[in-house]
Amino acid sequence: MDNVLKKNFSYLFILQNVNYIIPLLLLPYLTRTLGADNFGKITFAQAFVTYFILLTDFGFNTSSTQEIVRVREDKEALSKVFWTTTITKLLFAFISLLIFAALIIAIPRLQQMYLLLLIAFTGVLSTVFFPMWLFQGLEKMSYITWLNAVPRILVLVCTFLIVKQKSDYMLALSIQTLGTFFSAIACAFLILSQKTVKFYSPSFVDIKKNIIEGWHIFASGVATNLYTTTNTVVLGFFSNDATVGIFSASEKIIRAIISLFSSVSQVTFPRINTYYRDSKERALHFGNKVLRVAAISTFATGVLLFVFAPLIVKILFGIPQFTETIIILRISSFIPFFSICNGILAVNLLITFGLKRYLVRIVGAGGIFSLLLIVPAVIMYQAQGVAVVTTLTEILITILLINVFKKHQIKLTLK
Repeated sequence: MDNVLKKNFSYLFILQNVNYIIPLLLLPYLTRTLGADNFGKITFAQAFVTYFILLTDFGFNTSSTQEIVRVREDKEALSKVFWTTTITKLLFAFISLLIFAALIIAIPRLQQMYLLLLIAFTGVLSTVFFPMWLFQGLEKMSYITWLNAVPRILVLVCTFLIVKQKSDYMLALSIQTLGTFFSAIACAFLILSQKTVKFYSPSFVDIKKNIIEGWHIFASGVATNLYTTTNTVVLGFFSNDATVGIFSASEKIIRAIISLFSSVSQVTFPRINTYYRDSKERALHFGNKVLRVAAISTFATGVLLFVFAPLIVKILFGIPQFTETIIILRISSFIPFFSICNGILAVNLLITFGLKRYLVRIVGAGGIFSLLLIVPAVIMYQAQGVAVVTTLTEILITILLINVFKKHQIKLTLK
């Protein structure tokens, strides 16, 4: 491993630990202070707004990263990619706002919590101005680390100091969204002040090409949401806020673990693309090595989660209202294993090896599978049903991904 890759791993390891530790510190405080019902309201609002963040991102975190890797030595081309992507994201953010407003007006359930949803919508603006894809492509992860870590620490401190009672749930969400928003603004200021890019006015053709390049990733992201975010939203419509809160308590733990391990995929994606330009064999060897490390680590984590679920829930939540979270956490314990391995197979290998056309089909099949099962699962088994469907969907996607590699005689190995 060369010095640049080691440095990037170190910075992203710090970032992912901050992303992992701070939510776990906030989680017990918020669940105890706000209660399962108000905590459920917050998580429902965040889940609902995730659709609009997905639309605004439109797969650029992957497609634009690839493009930055290709042109990073050419400032003119780099500037073109940056401004085309940013303007396109602004366009999608505006479209998101129109759809968001229409849905709130049309759906009574959303009207009842419109103010909370508006606060959560700040995350859409944040995703426009925080170009993680630029720093990933340039392999300068130190910027992302500090611009993410410092505001998150401030969010933690402000939450402890300001959020004191059950009725402060809107305040709690406001602190979280403002922290992310200020990170994004600081990031945009850094790029412009350091003159990382020059101004470029993208044409309609540039924007159209950018959308086409990101389409497969966006479509797969939509399909992924059918078995991740959608599960929380469906639970919110067919149950109550307390049930959403009980499920989300487990979901937050699982997503924090996934966030911790996702650094492996994020750091190695630009590098595997660089290797691929020189040698497919070298890229595959490196990809298999990354897959092996991730698989062993996440499987061991899954075992620990399953065994120690009662202790984890007792330490984090410690109140009878969250007893059911133990069962949900055990059902979900191996989701990080499948999710991280699927991410490496899909992004680091499938896309790099020019097979991204399969990505939409595979994740789409998983999304449809989940969509068919989720409503009856929620009606019959509530939060536990959601956990079962999510786990089965991740397993299905793993099987489909492996079949594609077998079909194209690309040898995957954990040896």
